[in-house]
Amino acid sequence: MLERAKKVLKIEADAITALIGRLDGNFTGAVEAILACKGRVVVTGMGKSGHVGNKIAATLASTGTPALFLHPAEGIHGDLGMVTKGDVVIAISNSGETEEIVKLLPVFKRLGVKVIAMTGGKGSTLAKAADVTIDVGVEEEACPMGLVPTASTTATLAMGDALAITLLDRRGFKEEDFACFHPGGSLGKRLLLRVEDLMHTGDAVPVVSEGAGMREALFEITSKKMGITVVVDGDGFEIRMSSALRATLPDRSGVN
Repeated sequence: MLERAKKVLKIEADAITALIGRLDGNFTGAVEAILACKGRVVVTGMGKSGHVGNKIAATLASTGTPALFLHPAEGIHGDLGMVTKGDVVIAISNSGETEEIVKLLPVFKRLGVKVIAMTGGKGSTLAKAADVTIDVGVEEEACPMGLVPTASTTATLAMGDALAITLLDRRGFKEEDFACFHPGGSLGKRLLLRVEDLMHTGDAVPVVSEGAGMREALFEITSKKMGITVVVDGDGFEIRMSSALRATLPDRSGVN
């Protein structure tokens, strides 16, 4: 089992490494076409290529290149309305002959959108119709039958990442820009969260006068949900902890 797994990883690693020597004017042409795009990048692919396309579109969108995924089968049944003049299409097909993709090509031509092909079929219908063709072909799939898309999808995914990060670099995309597209989760908190986002001000701050009873103090603590209240003097300026409240806190003498 381990030998099989090692062989799969070796085949897929070799497939990615082989792409390096194939980077040429077609890759730079694709980058320039997307940079000049006035609309969005529409990524399309069928089956496993579609799943890879979805990820490529998501990576582009999160790194400063507006992008969306178009399912080609849905495209020929109405979703082509998602594509407008000024867009750029990235069409993914390992063979370059995927029926659903081929059916979309005449429509793309009528719309006048540029088509970037990511395919292993250099002489395929897709490659011939595209404005730019990026070769993502592989010598072999990791599947012993040579049937299951494995090395080919890995190579395509890696090329998509190369495209997205090159565009990121050319756009001068910075950490602050990245943060704007990732406001949720731990990443968003790390990049965006500021003291002012957490601090309480105005009526949200629990405050009682020094003459208040413990019941009032406890009510203020409970209603403002901060676990503590500040105590002010008659003028509302001096802020200190009341001796009564201090007595309810654990003894922290000697603790830095």
